[in-house]
Amino acid sequence: MKTVYKIPFLLSIIVIVLAVIASFGGIFVNNIYRDNELVKAVWLGNDIVTLFVVIPIMIGALFFSLRHSLKARLIWMGILWYMVYNYIFYMYGTAFNKYFLLYVIIFTLSIYALILALMKIDLKSLKQKMSSNIPVKWIGSYMLFFSIMIGGLWIAQSLSFVFTGKVPLGIIQAGHPSGVVFATDLSLLVSTLIVGAILLLKREVWGYIISIISLTKCLLYPFVLVIGGMIAYQRTGNWDSLTPLYILLWIGSLLSYIYLLKGIKVKE
Repeated sequence: MKTVYKIPFLLSIIVIVLAVIASFGGIFVNNIYRDNELVKAVWLGNDIVTLFVVIPIMIGALFFSLRHSLKARLIWMGILWYMVYNYIFYMYGTAFNKYFLLYVIIFTLSIYALILALMKIDLKSLKQKMSSNIPVKWIGSYMLFFSIMIGGLWIAQSLSFVFTGKVPLGIIQAGHPSGVVFATDLSLLVSTLIVGAILLLKREVWGYIISIISLTKCLLYPFVLVIGGMIAYQRTGNWDSLTPLYILLWIGSLLSYIYLLKGIKVKE
């Protein structure tokens, strides 16, 4: 690990340090965010989850990766994917603020760390360690269901605008002129779930990798949505009606994630 994954490991350390600074500042420093109250609440929830949940998991995954845990390495790569997904929102979704360059650096280093880490995976060895008992049919079907639910929501609202000219409520409430959430989910979330599911159903080794990485994000981000939604409701009285769906998808992601990781036959 120390030699093979040296560069992505060092990049990940930098990502952790910068994410701590960005999240800590977002929580405890006044006037970092210049958005409306609803969006500020979302950023606060995001910073809380990143600082107190995601970063500790990432540190633990890196530690056990050094002890040659394959499962920890896959979780670490999944956290890097979370960082890519998460900080694209900060780059394009926040009103320009003092931490802008931090967001760009975290996003960029996370991409390179993830790519370099993926390049080092021993695909043949991983394939041999994946149990044939993993229920790939229902996990893959669930991932396709996830992608249809989220993708369908954003596509339906986008098409509605084409025919009616009515801007989706979520975009109006955010006070942001572009569909950052729609664009990010459709390009990064939905696509990886679909590709991962198809490859998993075929028992391709990349199906296992992509599925674990994408489900890591799916397992963590609902905490952001629910906590941010609760803070937003407390501050503005606006409740996210999709919260029950987020909880349902989280349960499905958790079960899928457990079965995938349990299916790795390796002595840790």
